[in-house]
Amino acid sequence: MILHLRDLGRILRAMRLSLGRRIALLGGLIAAGAGLLLAQGPNADAARLASVVDEYMAHAAAAGGSLARGLSPDRVAGLSVQRAHEESAWAAEMVKKLADVHPAELTHDQWITYSDLLFDVTGTADADRYFWFVTPVTPYSSPLRVLTTPFESFQFKTATDAETYLDALNQVPIVIGGYEAKLRGQMQRGIVLPADEIQLVLPFVRTLVVDPPRSAFSVAASRVTALPSDAATRFQRNVDDTIRQAVNPSIQRLVTFIDTTYRAHAPAGVGVSQYAGGADYYRYLIHQHTGLDLTPQQIQDIGVAEVARLEGELDKVRAAAGFSGSFAEFRTFLKTDRRFFPKSSEDIGVTMMAAIRRIEPKIDTYFTLMPKAPYGVKRLDESLEQSMTYGYYQLPSAADPIGLYRFNGSQPESRSVLMAPATIYHELIPGHHFQLALRRESTTLSPFRRNLMHTAFTEGWAEYASDLAGEMGMYDADPYARAGRLAMDLFLSSRLVVDTGMNALGWPRDRAMTYMRDHTLESDVQINTETLRYSSDMPGQALAYKLGSREIHQLRDKVKQAQGSAFDIRKFHAYLLEYGSMPLGTLDEHVACYLSEHHKAASNQGR
Repeated sequence: MILHLRDLGRILRAMRLSLGRRIALLGGLIAAGAGLLLAQGPNADAARLASVVDEYMAHAAAAGGSLARGLSPDRVAGLSVQRAHEESAWAAEMVKKLADVHPAELTHDQWITYSDLLFDVTGTADADRYFWFVTPVTPYSSPLRVLTTPFESFQFKTATDAETYLDALNQVPIVIGGYEAKLRGQMQRGIVLPADEIQLVLPFVRTLVVDPPRSAFSVAASRVTALPSDAATRFQRNVDDTIRQAVNPSIQRLVTFIDTTYRAHAPAGVGVSQYAGGADYYRYLIHQHTGLDLTPQQIQDIGVAEVARLEGELDKVRAAAGFSGSFAEFRTFLKTDRRFFPKSSEDIGVTMMAAIRRIEPKIDTYFTLMPKAPYGVKRLDESLEQSMTYGYYQLPSAADPIGLYRFNGSQPESRSVLMAPATIYHELIPGHHFQLALRRESTTLSPFRRNLMHTAFTEGWAEYASDLAGEMGMYDADPYARAGRLAMDLFLSSRLVVDTGMNALGWPRDRAMTYMRDHTLESDVQINTETLRYSSDMPGQALAYKLGSREIHQLRDKVKQAQGSAFDIRKFHAYLLEYGSMPLGTLDEHVACYLSEHHKAASNQGR
């Protein structure tokens, strides 16, 4: 049987179903097509897919901002409503073109590319409907976080390069004006960040106001040695004058606007559903971040059940540790005993790397695929520590070829390291570093697949890896290491409850904070920033961690049950890692192909 999605697409459009409903129906037939995959050579459908991928990549390259093209406001993601409409219209055309590709005629690799691309462009096709819900100045998701990146990496070879740099620098105030323009447009539609979130936004935006020569926009003498010395000196002086006279004042104007006019319109409540159309937007975010079609209530129910299960496991640890007090007293002990708090920021990194050294000898037993890039830990830039609860994994790059977990080292006296081992297994090995650095180093994945990042697969794998560390014996020697892993799982499971609660089910932020205090070991400082992250900065994104890991666990159980004694965990892990990122629906069918052995004949073409 060959699926004619071209005809199906026409039928669904004729039925005037919403795009989201059409996507769901198409997804069901794509899943059916995965079970009929044929390991054929190049054919017309493969050629059509390759053409669409090429068009996608060319479009992405043309749309990306760079110093060479300038930093005009319409090239800055998230600021231009006209560009948002154009992007969605383009994506809708891509959906139509993909409807002419028959997935059953593709190799397994090509089918994954097809499914990844379809998920991406269908999401973008709907995105302009939600343009006004996306606020561009929140600490975790703002494009301001990378505003200085092209300037810091720009290379100077000729006098023309110096002119390009200055021209782009002079456009920064125009770009900053675009941020204010979008905030004003949101205000007119009744969409304003909650007052509590503004308390995080202001210090974040202020970090960009830095005088030369410490400014990230400044150019050190070592970067302009290719220029004549007098020209280089003159250029550096012009750059610093531009920073003082144009760039910094424009950012300060944005800060003043947010702190006055914008703040005056800020609501006290949180969550996207408080805005007109916000409930529909949240359902869109659930699908985009997880690839699942669960309702907010279904997700919250999963979270409540997981929290109850994990608290039962933590009570078993209390008994194993010989703690004579009640469960409530044990939780207080884990949250407050000074043995779990570092004396310095450096101690946090030392604790994490000690956990990594313990797991390294066991890696070969569970993995055959490992990245070549080294790994380590490094403290976050202090400018980010006020607004980020923990930290993030930083991919190896040409400038810094080490995969790093950038941890928050501020206020070490109040930052427990109870979860440090579980966290570093999530972030480095066998978590993000194995997954993301391996994908970056791949010689078989296409550029399209190598750069994909599906939240539920990415964060789901990392959380699965932290669980896997327990199977590898990393939490056996110390009951408090096991308690730390359970505490981390409780934290991520609680997100299912409070993210849906605040964004869809009418919870005020105080209720969410109380829930996290009652069911996690997080400090008030962490709960403060985390609840704002869920309700105001990245709604729906935090659902992906637990839902993704849950899906991977379930798929592994399915494979193990089907294969019995033949099950090889190293092969299973390789199969999950070597094909790159994918939505959870695609992952389900990918594993189904593993069981049905279609993967054995699959070609690398299209990867």
